Amino acid sequence: MIGNRKKSRKSGFTLIEVIAVLVILAVLAAVAIPRYISLIDDARDKALDGAVAAGLSHVSLTYGRLCLASGAEPTLAALATASAATPPSGADYTYTFTATAVGVTVVATETKADPRSATKAWVKP
Repeated sequence: MIGNRKKSRKSGFTLIEVIAVLVILAVLAAVAIPRYISLIDDARDKALDGAVAAGLSHVSLTYGRLCLASGAEPTLAALATASAATPPSGADYTYTFTATAVGVTVVATETKADPRSATKAWVKP
């Protein structure tokens, strides 16, 4: 009675299959992790550029507000002081406004543990 014999077959993965999967995962990790870190740095840079643009926009709005309030162009020192008095809101960045010979320098700095900063100049129209 050969037909009555039960074939016992164990299911599972062979050692070669497990090693192949581990190698594939290691290659993916080696490629993906540096790319992910690079994306994080790029996002921080773009967010900082946006913060500087917000600071420049704030100086422009303050310039217009001061011109309308006094009926004359404000001095650059007064513009820098007024801009610093009410900086753009947000807990992620701090702003510094400094008068120069031709405009106002805007510096946005992150408030994180490893802060980055960016500087751009607003030029008087």
